[in-house]
Amino acid sequence: MLPEISKQHRCLQRDFFRIRCWRHGSENAGKSSFSRRFRARKRDAVLSAFMLRVRRIDSNSMIERGSPIVEPGSKKVSGAMRIAITNAFLPSEQPSGVPTQVHGLANALVRNGHEVTVFSFSRPPADALYRVHQFRRPNIPTRFYPFVMAYRLATTNFDDFDVVNCHGDSYLLRTGRPVIRTFHGAALDEMKNAHTLRRRLFFLVTIPLELISARLANHVVGVSQATRVSIPAVETLIPCGVDLERFHAGPKTGHPTILFVGAEHGRKRGAWLADLFKKHVLPAVPDAELRIISDATFSETGIHRYGRVSSEQLAELYSSAWAFCLPSTYEGFGVPYIEAMAASTAVIATSQNPGAREVLLDGSYGAFVNDEQLAATLRTILTDHSLRYEMQRKGDERCLNYSWDSIAAKYEAIFREEISLSSAR
Repeated sequence: MLPEISKQHRCLQRDFFRIRCWRHGSENAGKSSFSRRFRARKRDAVLSAFMLRVRRIDSNSMIERGSPIVEPGSKKVSGAMRIAITNAFLPSEQPSGVPTQVHGLANALVRNGHEVTVFSFSRPPADALYRVHQFRRPNIPTRFYPFVMAYRLATTNFDDFDVVNCHGDSYLLRTGRPVIRTFHGAALDEMKNAHTLRRRLFFLVTIPLELISARLANHVVGVSQATRVSIPAVETLIPCGVDLERFHAGPKTGHPTILFVGAEHGRKRGAWLADLFKKHVLPAVPDAELRIISDATFSETGIHRYGRVSSEQLAELYSSAWAFCLPSTYEGFGVPYIEAMAASTAVIATSQNPGAREVLLDGSYGAFVNDEQLAATLRTILTDHSLRYEMQRKGDERCLNYSWDSIAAKYEAIFREEISLSSAR
């Protein structure tokens, strides 16, 4: 394979040099019209051969760049499906939120014997088991990428796949294959909880696009009941998943520690938690420490800001903390809560968060309190060892419901059902 690719690259260099000469040279000057037409036809033939070689080389690459993606006629394992999954970004670029969910689902489906290709602007993560079709990145701010993603999906040929699972931006997609649209929250709820005018306007524009996506899809999946309330077209609830091999119990720190993961400003309210910790928790528990995982890196008395960390460091910080607190006003689901549970860490959330309400079952699997009770709850959990151990035990049980094996099995059932219905039509 390598000698063949090297040979093709040499052919590309030769043809590219010829095309460049034709574009910039003056070899046609003084030639007859017949000679110019002959050279033009030869140039077009070489250009066509050049583009054909580009497609052939790309078909041998892990990062796909041509369409169709899957070679027609290739054999499948019995019972295996050819699955296309779409999302603008992957954890190689955004190591949190929806990208991590797409990555985890795609890897789980590959482990189950399916052929999976993810369509994205991002390069493949280092541990990706699936193939990636990496779209050419536009020279615009990344906040506008979802709109470009919608166009790229609309102009992509999915005929060589059995099913398409879109995790966003499918409102322009028309394809002969069944489309399953997964919503990880609702733009309506995001708009209500946005703290800047720009974010409110962005989600205001996104609301009708989500409704169009839901209407066009063959099947609509939501990650929570809160998502279904805002998007009534949701037919099936499949929660988010967690990597139980990466997030697991480990030794705790020798002093009381609280972990926060997320933005310090906006609906996550990390700055508000830091202020509450300094005023109401630290005086009562002087050796306590608040660890913040966000963009900032500065620290102060009792508070350590780590900035961005690797997934391995994040898992270690989860497992070593005594408690995890995310006082967010809204989460479509709340993946950090199940990551903390998987790491055997007590979880605290605030009551206005619908995603946390479902994950914690109104406080059955963690502390679910209003803002006025949060400081007292943090002090109690840090000082009451028996209560904290009981919360850890319940979290250990709860997180088993979110293993990737369980989540992938639910998606597989929907995929097969929609493929069967599509074949019958």
